[in-house]
Amino acid sequence: MNLKEDRALEFKLIKGDPLKLKSNVLVIGKFEEESISKTVKKVNEALKGTISQLIEEESYKSVIGKTLNVNTVGKTGSDRILLVGLGKKSEFSPNSLKKVGIAVAKKVKKFASKVIFNLDIEGSNLNSQNLIMGLILGTYEFNKYKSNNDDSSSTTDTKYNFIWSKLNQKDFDNSLQKATGIAEATCFTRDLVNEPPDTMTPTRLGELAKEIADENGLECEIFNNVDIRQKGMGGLYAVSKGSLEDPRFIHLTYKPKKKARKTVAIVGKGITFDSGGLCLKPADYMKTMKMDMGGSAVVLGVMKVISLLKPSVKVHALISASENMTGGGAYKPDDVVTALNGKTIEVVNTDAEGRIVLSDALSYAVNLGVEEIVDLATLTGACIVALGNYTAGVMGNNQLIINKILKAANTVGEKVWQLPMDEELRKDIDSDIADVKNVGSRYGGAITAAMFLENFVDDTPWAHIDIAGPTFIEKGGEFYPKGATGFGVQTILQYLLER
Repeated sequence: MNLKEDRALEFKLIKGDPLKLKSNVLVIGKFEEESISKTVKKVNEALKGTISQLIEEESYKSVIGKTLNVNTVGKTGSDRILLVGLGKKSEFSPNSLKKVGIAVAKKVKKFASKVIFNLDIEGSNLNSQNLIMGLILGTYEFNKYKSNNDDSSSTTDTKYNFIWSKLNQKDFDNSLQKATGIAEATCFTRDLVNEPPDTMTPTRLGELAKEIADENGLECEIFNNVDIRQKGMGGLYAVSKGSLEDPRFIHLTYKPKKKARKTVAIVGKGITFDSGGLCLKPADYMKTMKMDMGGSAVVLGVMKVISLLKPSVKVHALISASENMTGGGAYKPDDVVTALNGKTIEVVNTDAEGRIVLSDALSYAVNLGVEEIVDLATLTGACIVALGNYTAGVMGNNQLIINKILKAANTVGEKVWQLPMDEELRKDIDSDIADVKNVGSRYGGAITAAMFLENFVDDTPWAHIDIAGPTFIEKGGEFYPKGATGFGVQTILQYLLER
């Protein structure tokens, strides 16, 4: 998408009478099961009761993001009024405004060049930040490969103006900077996942990592196929053997200016296309497998904005990137591969390759001496079966880290649910000929996948987030675009800021 090239969005704090100020759209808000606010009442009076009449006639419920569009017929300074639902007041949070922003952007992006918000909500950094983030995220489209793509006919440049009580210009500017950085990092992650696999290769991931490092003053180290083999990264090397595309191992490092409170590794699975290998996927299950590098996209999205947000922790970002293909050199069921930490893996199914490439990345993180590891991976269909398309699963060996991730996810409005590390399932990945099998039985697959990964973190506090469901939603959703969602970027950023 590249927001800067596709559309120009402007955000400004203003003062004035919302009924007199000129705009295409005036956005006003209403809480569910609450009487109308002061501004809504004024607008309703100016329109001779049209708002209240439509609320009654259309049984408008004010659920979050639900809109009611009214032509003012020249009775206010705005051409149209957009009444947007704010949900239940008792459940309202800054994240509610992110959803409001997404809903409004989807409605107005085709026609409105100037939009004014007056929601009768007290201004704050977080409220302003989340609303602006929502407006940017709601504008997102991935259309770069459409030959008839004409941005001028599909969307318009928009100036968003906000009337906030008790919010000064300095605080607004601060919230705008953070909102823009986080939202654009999320959109960047969406772009990476939406890219076709013939362009988003392991080599391209490495190039992007280098660009991010150069732009943000990060350290960068990238291993090619020869390096990977020489360093003993047997898992990543094995999975890559069936592809003409060389693998990459990517290591970015962020260091805070002051002494770091902790050293954290964030690890991403980077399978840029997953055919299943010799255990070939059916066509219907293969067609969206460009998204199997979603974990690596999250890691790069986080690192793209980390220097702006300046967390007080040192961050090592690690990515194992490869294709999983069926070439003549492809690894096979019954193979035994040796990971970086020396543990041996019996290959039962070549379509469980993500955990194999992660074995090396997790071992590498341990060797760095980090104090915490968080990995993100589109790892298992079993997690989607358990939790659905909109919720990620989290597991690990340290409840404190898991709790921190759950808290961060709740703060930013991303759904994450803890799954149990049921010890009775561990025997499913016992191997007769190696240290561990790469798959167990069909039951508890998300859990046994996490248990497999646990073999490569030693005693380092670690959490695994299975983002297979929410990374890519083909039909989209009320608050998600079709395709890549950027899920995980905001949770990890919040997690790092709270460490």
